Amino acid sequence: MTPYLLSSQSVLDIAKRLNLPAERWLESAASRGLYEDDICISAVVPMTVMHTIEMEIATARSAKDPTLASLGKLKTNAQRFLTAFQQNDRIVAMDQQIAARWGDLLDMTITYADPSGVAYEIESAEKVELATASIGRDGRGFVYVDRRQSAHRTIPDLVVECPFEFTAALDAK
Repeated sequence: MTPYLLSSQSVLDIAKRLNLPAERWLESAASRGLYEDDICISAVVPMTVMHTIEMEIATARSAKDPTLASLGKLKTNAQRFLTAFQQNDRIVAMDQQIAARWGDLLDMTITYADPSGVAYEIESAEKVELATASIGRDGRGFVYVDRRQSAHRTIPDLVVECPFEFTAALDAK
């Protein structure tokens, strides 16, 4: 079976439990013959996801934002989801090949656009995810589960499956 690697953003969207495309993609995995062991995350994803949530909590706390309680629930959901990957050896560590590809990607300017079209340069941690997906484990690259970006075409050996496109196709049936 082809292995899949969830992006940090996909993990965040799944943890939100709002029926977002990444969550729907994951929920339909078994019906497509994908099993838990076929879906992994990069070693940087737990740090990236938890840091993002902690930053949102700090911002909400300082602004006395009423969404603080829902952010606490998001943190709990994320911790549970990430723990399942750790317990089942589905966190892909950086090896020498992934590190070499990451080094190549560090020298590249990789620009994404957010859903509203605002461009931003991706940071080092996401480049580790891209390196991990393109190199893979035991000589088998992963299919990277993330919102498709034109910049993905610049990454050698990267295959992307976009949860937004997948769920749009499901909805069209």
